[in-house]
Amino acid sequence: MSRAAPSGGTGAPGATAANGSAATAAAPRLGGSSDVRRARPARVPAPVMEACGYFLPRLMFLQARYAPQIHWGDVALALDGFGLTEIDLGSAGFWDEWRARWTARAEVYVAAAVASTTAAGQARAYRGAAACYHWAEFMDFGDRARKLGLRRLVRTCFERSLTSPDPAQDGLSGLGDLGGLGGGLRREARALPAGSVSAEPVPYWLYLPPRRARDADRPLACVVLSNGLDSMTEVEILSLAEAYLDRGIAAVLFEGPGQGLDAGQTPLRVDMESVVAALLDALRADSRLAADRMAFLGVSFGGYLALRVARTLGPSLRCVVNFSGGPRIAPFATLPRRLRDDFRYTFGGGEPLDDDDMQRRFDALAFPSDPAPHTRVLSVHGALDDIFPLTDLVELDRAWGTRHELVTHESEAHVCLNMINLCGIEIADWVAHHLRPDPC
Repeated sequence: MSRAAPSGGTGAPGATAANGSAATAAAPRLGGSSDVRRARPARVPAPVMEACGYFLPRLMFLQARYAPQIHWGDVALALDGFGLTEIDLGSAGFWDEWRARWTARAEVYVAAAVASTTAAGQARAYRGAAACYHWAEFMDFGDRARKLGLRRLVRTCFERSLTSPDPAQDGLSGLGDLGGLGGGLRREARALPAGSVSAEPVPYWLYLPPRRARDADRPLACVVLSNGLDSMTEVEILSLAEAYLDRGIAAVLFEGPGQGLDAGQTPLRVDMESVVAALLDALRADSRLAADRMAFLGVSFGGYLALRVARTLGPSLRCVVNFSGGPRIAPFATLPRRLRDDFRYTFGGGEPLDDDDMQRRFDALAFPSDPAPHTRVLSVHGALDDIFPLTDLVELDRAWGTRHELVTHESEAHVCLNMINLCGIEIADWVAHHLRPDPC
């Protein structure tokens, strides 16, 4: 017997019952495409693939288990029939259509979450929605309120995917279990108080690894992970954090001024080491964490911040990872147009900045190679990176000697997107080695 599939609908993140389950106990309805007359499956148009191919791997980023994630079918469905005849990634028109298509894809996932009759189904669908909302906004710099609204939807959908366990099962309270996936992975929301290192509270999230991965007799080693310019804490950074959780290492994700939801709302704070110092103090006060087994990792501009952290906070850390950052940014005028918009948006926080303003800020960010840090530093970089020149890292590697290890991927660009899965494995193994209970 055949029957028409229901339309996808849109729905909203608040449309589930208060307990997180579907509003009714009716049998689940099987979904399907509302267009049953298609002559072929959805596909990415060749001009879009040609223009966007270098960054499409970022959309799927890593093989996430807990973080929001899309799949290739989402890319095909979102971009099939892309309406513009001229594909110009530097134009607002391209990103307007891009945003509308990914927003529509997110709404399909929200509708699936609302329709799901199981907590696991809701969790998976809401994570799909969170990822799609992020990809809708990640290169949208035309309207600060609109971008903030989409970023809030990323967080709302991700938090909708979490369920509350019975706190008595392991004696912890006030913590959230990552719903629908089990395994005992735990998440705790905290904040550095307003006035401590910033006028506003600095939020951070402590993720404790699954019980099966922990050494019950020891406090946990811990790695702090930093966003780049346009990444979202729940998406790219949580994806990177999973490798450490799998190795029994606690992960801390934070949003300093100008990061996460605050990106573009206030200027990005470049002396983030002062925020990290206060964060490390707070973490060392937690008896579940090993105060002498801490690490720091930053990706992209977060990698630049990681190098600053290594220089100033080295004695507090066993090791530091710089993933595709560097001690100097390439000249502002040489960057692709949309990347210039990204830096201008993030550094300005609503203040208009011209090219000369931006170059002065870039010049002020550069730091000398000396002295070498008092910790171990790993830099992983693509030789074709056009944002942080490899030549500067080679000079840094020479100056820092045995304190620094530089791994270069000759055919990769920024963040080594084609190699990111293997890079993630190798970096996490390196960190785990340096966070062993016995001194390295």
